[in-house]
Amino acid sequence: MTDTLEARVALLEDEREIRNLLHLYCRGVDRREPEILRQVFWEDSQVEYGMYTGNGLDFANALCGWFDEGGVDNTSHLLGNVTIVLDGHRALSEAYLHAHHRLTDAQGKYYDSVFGCRYHDVFARRDGIWRIAFRRLVFDWFRDFPDTGDWDIGSMGVNRANATIGAPQADVWTELNAAMRSCLDAR
Repeated sequence: MTDTLEARVALLEDEREIRNLLHLYCRGVDRREPEILRQVFWEDSQVEYGMYTGNGLDFANALCGWFDEGGVDNTSHLLGNVTIVLDGHRALSEAYLHAHHRLTDAQGKYYDSVFGCRYHDVFARRDGIWRIAFRRLVFDWFRDFPDTGDWDIGSMGVNRANATIGAPQADVWTELNAAMRSCLDAR
């Protein structure tokens, strides 16, 4: 490894781009925006998610529909520890994940399911652009709760009447959403 300032800055830029892709993926899932998800995977990428093994772009295109059809009311994907190892035009990454899912059971009642997982990714840089070439989702633990919170009732004085409550595809901050779309379009 070289210690030149340019080389160190290039490493930081590569890591930042990879971290940004990890976070964009989570945002794309939670906001159910397949156009964001398609920016994260290479056309020939492969994913292993347990319930799905195959092409990453096919997965990105289908995921939001599966959620809508499968009773997934909303999700929140939160990344924790992220380790990135750069090796030229290839990078390996492990990112810890807590994923909350508000689901609907067969009787139409809401319940919560929380997963502790890790993304094991291989990133590839092609023509100066980083994207995921391979992803494996490792499931470490999960917990199902038979009920969920109700925003009409709220908690600790916060409820639907006095707070901004998010939801999939909710543009509660239109300026941010427009800026993000502009950045994606420029890629």
